[in-house]
Amino acid sequence: MKHKITFSIIIFSISTLILSWGLPALVKKATASKQNYPFVYYSSLLQDFAIKKTVNKQTHYYDRKGNSYTREEYDSITPLLSYRQLTLSGRMPDSILGVEMEPRMLRMKTVMWRYSPKEIQRPTLDLHLMYEAMSGRATLESPPDVFRLKNKIEFIDKASNQVNDSKSHSFQKKMEEKGFSFPAKKVWGNPLARKPYDEGYFVLDQNKELFHIKLVNGRPYVGNTQAGEKIDIAYFSIYEIPDKTIYGFIVSNEGEIYTLNASGGYGLTKLDINPIDINQHSVMMLGNRFYWMVNVTGPEGCTYHVLRLYDDLKEHDEPYFVKAKTDTWDTVSQWLFPCYISFDKQTTDYLVPEFTFNWGYALILSSILTLIFVFVTGKKRKKAQKTVNGLIILAFGLPAFIASLMTK
Repeated sequence: MKHKITFSIIIFSISTLILSWGLPALVKKATASKQNYPFVYYSSLLQDFAIKKTVNKQTHYYDRKGNSYTREEYDSITPLLSYRQLTLSGRMPDSILGVEMEPRMLRMKTVMWRYSPKEIQRPTLDLHLMYEAMSGRATLESPPDVFRLKNKIEFIDKASNQVNDSKSHSFQKKMEEKGFSFPAKKVWGNPLARKPYDEGYFVLDQNKELFHIKLVNGRPYVGNTQAGEKIDIAYFSIYEIPDKTIYGFIVSNEGEIYTLNASGGYGLTKLDINPIDINQHSVMMLGNRFYWMVNVTGPEGCTYHVLRLYDDLKEHDEPYFVKAKTDTWDTVSQWLFPCYISFDKQTTDYLVPEFTFNWGYALILSSILTLIFVFVTGKKRKKAQKTVNGLIILAFGLPAFIASLMTK
């Protein structure tokens, strides 16, 4: 009898866990809606945010003051965004803010960069391509080998699958000469060949120093950026911008974002925005000749910043904030599920169970269901079984109550 009760409790508990994922997932699918944040771009002509939002397949154009625009007018007030369309229609200004507008210059100054919490949890590849940085060719050519970097650096020929000892030794020696401390903790780079040039890789060593490693004229280049002396680095994103002004972006564990500058050594410039939560906030950056627009999206909503490119990325205007809307799922979950499980965590690509607790209104329903179970549906069960099942119903609410009806 004792084993039968134990077995029944185990079956009930497993059923509760399954229903605590399945039932909320179905309800969420029926009630949840995506956040519809507008596209916001800073107008160099208006000196204000120009906003585009689509609702029910209708697109509206307006600014922060509430002035409405047609699509053509919106193109005209955002010439650094719409310069291709304006050039095609002959409406592109000759100069903006006293600077002559030249298509090649506009392309070179265009920046698009994103950060997601998934980036710091995504596993890095163990094998990397090292392009020749000074090949003299118009396009990058795939190297004959790959390298791996952990306790040491090794180059492996792709055709023979053999270690290239001489190349490996030359890089290993150069890294040790520059003070690199093995093992490597993180390796960041851009393995794609479709880019204007190659800057190799940036590697975080055992002492959390950030090193720059690349192949130049067939010889190893290793440089200590010394960024790790000033920043607790969580993530580095290499960004091979056409004008070669920066190497990429650094995100610190404190949530501050920096550019690692290519001109004048490995200088750092901090973006003049509030620190982000690296585990919850995503960032989208759009940059042009004059301004960088930095959009930070999190559970609270989306904040749109504008920074002056010509003034060390200092904030240029008051941020524009759009609050996240509360959808039906948020309300329903607070009442129905005191505790539920989900596998759709947005901050990781892994299938990770996440427990969400709503110790508020949902406890009212779970308390009522617990009383129904104790005095009605489960009154004939043994005391120990009734106690355990009742506590689980109190914690998990409706899914556990349904599980109690399915098991004896």
